[in-house]
Amino acid sequence: MIRIKILLTIIVLAIVIIFVTPAIVGPILCHRITVELNEKYTDYIFKIDKVQWSLIPSKVKLEKIIISLKVEHGGASDIIGEIASIQFTGIKLINAIFKNKYEIDEVIISNSHLEGKVPFSNNEKRQTVSSIKIHIGNLLFDQINLSLKDSSSAQRFSVNDGILKIVDLDIEKLDTFGIFNHFDFEAKQMLLVSADSFYTYKTEGIVYSDSIKTLSIEGFYIAPNYTEYEFTARHQYETDRIEAVFSHIYIHRFPVVDYFKSGNLISSYVEVGNMELNVFRDKRKADSNLKRPAFQDVIYNYPSLLHIDSIDINNGNITYTEHAEKANEPGKISLNKLNSRIYNLTNDTIFKTTDASLEIKSQALLMGKSKMTVLLKAKLFDKLNTFSMNGTLGEIDIKELNPLLEKNALIYANSGKINKMSFNFTANDIKSTGQVIMLYNGLNLTVKNKKTDGTTAIKERILSFIANEKAWNSNPTPGDRVRVGIIDYNRDTNKFIVNYCLQSIVSGIKSSIIKKSLIFKKNKNKKNFIQRIFSNVS
Repeated sequence: MIRIKILLTIIVLAIVIIFVTPAIVGPILCHRITVELNEKYTDYIFKIDKVQWSLIPSKVKLEKIIISLKVEHGGASDIIGEIASIQFTGIKLINAIFKNKYEIDEVIISNSHLEGKVPFSNNEKRQTVSSIKIHIGNLLFDQINLSLKDSSSAQRFSVNDGILKIVDLDIEKLDTFGIFNHFDFEAKQMLLVSADSFYTYKTEGIVYSDSIKTLSIEGFYIAPNYTEYEFTARHQYETDRIEAVFSHIYIHRFPVVDYFKSGNLISSYVEVGNMELNVFRDKRKADSNLKRPAFQDVIYNYPSLLHIDSIDINNGNITYTEHAEKANEPGKISLNKLNSRIYNLTNDTIFKTTDASLEIKSQALLMGKSKMTVLLKAKLFDKLNTFSMNGTLGEIDIKELNPLLEKNALIYANSGKINKMSFNFTANDIKSTGQVIMLYNGLNLTVKNKKTDGTTAIKERILSFIANEKAWNSNPTPGDRVRVGIIDYNRDTNKFIVNYCLQSIVSGIKSSIIKKSLIFKKNKNKKNFIQRIFSNVS
C-alpha cells in the first residue's frame, strides 16, 4: 500500500512538472531571454509577447518578437521588424549541459517581416554566426519578408514571401557560415538594386528543390533605372545599356549546396523559354580604350569550376540600337524568333589535355524577315583563343536594313535584294580570315546629309552617284562569275566578340560590293566625269 502511494505521488509530481511547470517557467523564460537580448544588442529594443515551454516533447516557442531601435542609435546597421514565432523542438539538454554543444531537432521561424540597413561591402569583416557549436536537424524559415539597404551605397535587396528549408545545419564555434546537406527555397519575388543605382534585377516565382537538383524561375528581369540617354549621360565612356526579360527558366542538376560551399557552377541543362533583350549604345561618347578579354578568357577566369553541358534559348528577340557619332538619330538592327543552343560551356582544366570544343548553334530572323543561321566552334584552352564561324542568310529586301543604314552609315537603300549570303571565317586573338559570298541584284544607294538627313541637295546627289558608281549593283554581274568577298580583319581588342564577328563579316561584304578600280584615274578627263554627274542629278 505504501509503495502504491509512493508511485501515485511520483506520477502526480511528474504530471505537475510536465503540465504545471511550463505555466510557471514560461514567463520567467520570456523575461530572461528579453533581458539577455537587450543586454547583448544595446542599440536595439527586443520585446517578446510570450514564451511557451514543455518538457515532453522538449519544446520552446517564442511568440511575437518585436525588434526596434533605440532613439540614440547611430550605427552602420539597423534592423527593425517583427517575427510571429520561433519554435525550437527536440532540444538535447544533456549535450548542452555536459558537452557545450546545442543539438536541436527542428527550428521553425514563422512569418518574419524585417527591414533596415546593413553594410554590404565585402571589405567588412564577416560576423560570426555563433560563439558555440550548434547542430539543427531541420531549419525552416516560413514566410520570409526581408528588405535591406546598404548603409554606404544605393544597393538594396529584398525577398517577398520566401520559404527556406535547410537540413543538417552544423555551425562550429566562431564560424562565419554554416555547413548544410540539403537546401530547399522558394520566393514570390527577389529584388536587387545595384550599388551604382543603374540597374534593378528582379526574379519572380523562384523555386529550388534539392531532391531533384532543379532551379526554376518564372521570370528574371534586368531593368535600367534611367532612360537611354539619361543612362549614357551618367557614364564618361560609351557603355551598353541592357534591358532584358528571361522567362520560364529551368536549371537542371544544379547542386546549390556545392555552389555555396565552393562556388562551383554546375548544371546538366539550362532551358530559357523566352528572352527579350534590348541593348542601346551611344557612340558619341568617348571610347574607354580598355582592353576587352576574349570570350574564352571570360569563361576560364571564373574563379571556381564552371561546367554547363548545354543551354537552350527556345525563343528570343534581340534589338541593338546605336547612336552613331555623326548621326542625328539612332539606328537599330534586330534578330527575331531566335533559337539558340550552347554546348560545353566550361573551364574544367581536364580539357587542356582532351580534345573538346565550345559550340553555339543559332538561328533567327534578321529584321524579322530573313532566316539567318550561325555555327560557332571554339577549341577549349587554345593558346590563341581560336574559333571558327560559318553561317547563312536567306532572301531579304535591302531596304529592310535601312533602320540601321540610314542612321548609322548615312546611306539609304532605294532598291536591291539579297538573294542569299553565306560566310565562314577563322578568328583568334589577332585577326580573322575567311570569305563571304553574297548574291544580290538591283542595288541602288542614296547618301544622306549628316546634319539635315536630306538626300536631294546637290552635294548628296553627287555623293550618291559616286557611291553607286563605286559599288557593284549585283553579284554576279551579267556575264561574270560570282564574286567572293575576302574576310581580313584585325581584331579590335577594345571590343567584345559580337563586334569582332560582325566587323569580320562586313569586311568581306565590302570587298564583294566595292569596285577595286576608282571612278576615274589621273589619266582620264575629269571634265567629262563632272559632266556625267550633273547630267545624272538633273
